[in-house]
Amino acid sequence: MTEPTKIEINSDSFIYAVHQAFEARSKANGEFNSHLRFEPFLLGSWAQPESFDLSTFKSLLNEIIAHHIKVLPHFNRNETVNLENIAWFSHSIAALFADIEFLLVSYTGHGFPLLPTPVLPKVTSSKNIIAALAKFKDYISAPTAESREPFSLFPLLSETDEKLDDNYVQEIWSLITSFAKKYLGSYFELFSSYALWKYTTKEQVIEAIDWNVRPPCGISYRKQFKELFDREREERNSRRNERNSQKRGDKDKPHFKKDERKSQHTPKQERVEKSEKPQISAEATTLPVEKSSFVIENVAQSAEKPRSEGKMQTRNAVAKFQNSFQGQSNSVDPRNQQNMEEALLEANKAVQKMLKNKSIPELSLNPQNSFVRRQQHVVISEAGFDTESRGDARSRHVCIKRKD
Repeated sequence: MTEPTKIEINSDSFIYAVHQAFEARSKANGEFNSHLRFEPFLLGSWAQPESFDLSTFKSLLNEIIAHHIKVLPHFNRNETVNLENIAWFSHSIAALFADIEFLLVSYTGHGFPLLPTPVLPKVTSSKNIIAALAKFKDYISAPTAESREPFSLFPLLSETDEKLDDNYVQEIWSLITSFAKKYLGSYFELFSSYALWKYTTKEQVIEAIDWNVRPPCGISYRKQFKELFDREREERNSRRNERNSQKRGDKDKPHFKKDERKSQHTPKQERVEKSEKPQISAEATTLPVEKSSFVIENVAQSAEKPRSEGKMQTRNAVAKFQNSFQGQSNSVDPRNQQNMEEALLEANKAVQKMLKNKSIPELSLNPQNSFVRRQQHVVISEAGFDTESRGDARSRHVCIKRKD
């Protein structure tokens, strides 16, 4: 069975690895961070060239490519590029392209030109490279002026104003290819695959807008709006279920005569007041100790008490609060009671946290239903903080704020 680390790399994988290495080491100011760079570029001893002749340019190009083959021993050992050593090869090729581009900018004022077709050219002439070197030399040697326009290598014109752009592109790439093929040998195919992928003119395809649909419609919008649609569907279903339960309840009610219905039904205004204001029993009003059990203790007292004692006080407070506001001693659903205990314990911890840390302006609790939120409002208000309900539907929760 073939080991995963020994799997050979194809050209697409190599292109991706070199691109990632190039992007990771490129800086915003145009520099390239790598210890494999050409020594004058790495040490900062490089100076602007004084002579822009073709022979000096060729000599430096030859030295740069030879340096990268020498500095990485994997090339000398003629290793096959695989998952085990691709990090080194991709790093070396990325640094090689960075150094060649730096040399081109230093001598021509322009980096790698784009190829019109995905084919590396092969020509013998270099006269258009000489024209490019001369144009940048004239720009550098001219007296500096604030109003001088930025340098642009293209359009590259001859003495008769003939465009030499395409000829220059063919010649400069032919020169780079000849040196790279000389030193890289069997690795030249990977070098050329990355060069053609990155420096070939890509045809821009403008996507046509489908005017037959009205946004946000179509499958492309589904993921973005799925959460919104699901939430709206849940709210709609809950409202429909509530209406259906009310209709079933109305059917089960006994039918009364017109006069009896008037006498037995309370006015609408009274019903609203009763639903909003729960009846407080006389026993609850005469026991201030029960009400005080909801007051949050200060930080000094809470630090002395164990954690289990605080939880028991919260559980007792829930039971007393329900008895005092509902005026009844019926058994409560264990799940609702546990949820109430956890919600009030959360409010207790949040208040203690705000008492300890004065820099916290507000804290948000977990979403709860309206009944639990009312109990949290009471507990937090008695602790000396303001409260506010925020959010919609299932995300509605209590927010604790400091008083102004």
